[in-house]
Amino acid sequence: MDHKCSVVFAAAVLVLAALCGGVVFGEDAKEAAKPDEPPIVLPAPSPVKNENLFGGRIQRTMTLLATSGPLRRFPVKIIFYGQSIVNGRWTKAVEDDLRRRFPEADLTIENRAIGGFGADALIRTAAHDIYPAYPDLVVYLVYGGEQSGALEAFVANLRRYTTSEIMLLTHHVRGGDYSDSASAAYWRYLAQKYDCELVDLHGESRQFMAEHAIRPEQLLGGDKIHPNEEGSRPIAWTVLRHFRLNTLMPGGWYDRVRTYQVRRSYDDSAADDITFAGEPWEIQGSNAIGHSPDNPMRLTFNGNRVDILAGASPARKLGTARILIDGQPPSADPRLYAATRPSPEPKMWFPGVRRIEWQSPPIIEDWTLRITAASDDCKSLEYEVIGSITGHDGNGNNCEKFVSNSGRVVIAPRDFAFADAFYWSKVAPPVGYEVTWKVVPLFSDSYEPSGGDSSRPYRLTAAQNLRNGRHTIEIIPNGDGPVPVQAIEVYRPPLR
Repeated sequence: MDHKCSVVFAAAVLVLAALCGGVVFGEDAKEAAKPDEPPIVLPAPSPVKNENLFGGRIQRTMTLLATSGPLRRFPVKIIFYGQSIVNGRWTKAVEDDLRRRFPEADLTIENRAIGGFGADALIRTAAHDIYPAYPDLVVYLVYGGEQSGALEAFVANLRRYTTSEIMLLTHHVRGGDYSDSASAAYWRYLAQKYDCELVDLHGESRQFMAEHAIRPEQLLGGDKIHPNEEGSRPIAWTVLRHFRLNTLMPGGWYDRVRTYQVRRSYDDSAADDITFAGEPWEIQGSNAIGHSPDNPMRLTFNGNRVDILAGASPARKLGTARILIDGQPPSADPRLYAATRPSPEPKMWFPGVRRIEWQSPPIIEDWTLRITAASDDCKSLEYEVIGSITGHDGNGNNCEKFVSNSGRVVIAPRDFAFADAFYWSKVAPPVGYEVTWKVVPLFSDSYEPSGGDSSRPYRLTAAQNLRNGRHTIEIIPNGDGPVPVQAIEVYRPPLR
């Protein structure tokens, strides 16, 4: 690359970075084209049709981001999900840009993509990766699943189990292959049916390349599938321009995530509001303060998740309270437990088991699946399972459905990925190899608020993954000190 071309390429990188809101990709200025080709000078993508409507279907996420400030730092959780394309540079660029633009938001961003896992595999792992995490926004790009129904099932499950907003990305353009147009049409169908933000990566990439005489292979690595350094930039740009607060569109999310401020029950009591067994709790600042076990706070609500919030309190020592949902501790509901993603296979990132289920009420403990025998090609496996509390809980193989002795572990044959991993790694698990996971709570039986920060109210998820319907929560002080409650927040998924 001669000096003139180097200057042009570096200038283009800086211009695009500025237009993308500060997106910078590692060693951008050092990235060279192939020796026999001139460097690619990447202009900013042109405006597209209906760009003024972008962000209209992720309004809760964008409202929380854009309105966070010194007085209130709203928590926002975003998860990227999909295959290896989602593990590319562009997702880190999007994350960096969001953190730069919204420094006062309490922002959590996770990338849980699994390279090599198509929609039919991710619909299984989502039970560990996505639904229990209950993010505010899921950014999803994946291949396959149109014919099997796995693609729609994932989106429908998000609408059934969470209030998460959804951003769907159509496929990026691969080397000389424009056959993904039909797939993009199906993504548009799903986005419209399930009210998702659609990033037409496929259509906008084709427009971008046509306008600037760029061939697909110039934006791809040697495998002609994954974006290279240059190819990651327009993807990041295309995604980032959807992250806008769009006040032109109706909100509509107020009924999916509803906040019951305690003070409202004093000023404008309603049948669906917070009540007390006796006299209303004392008001101190933004909180209501409870003291007596004989005077619990109650709320009857519709939804599958309920959080308790407490504002800052001047009290040096706060008290604690018991929590009941429908008259019983949340721990009594077997729905309110989740298994973490099982650990990976040897020399591979695939989880050893795609999904862990149960048919008897689980308990909070650690689990181990230990290989006791394996064929050379990993198509035949034998194993035992051991719980840290349950103990040895049975032996199984990957050809039959396994139900442990206690019923706390159920594994379907299709959820073993060892043979798939061996195809790529050529490494078989040795006898004694262990796959581990944890059973974790999606609840709390007790409320133990801290003094908190006025800009970040203390938050406790009392119960998550309840049956999506009518429930009553009770907060019962233990009498060991003042118990502050500022609000109760209820999440009601739109699909039942």
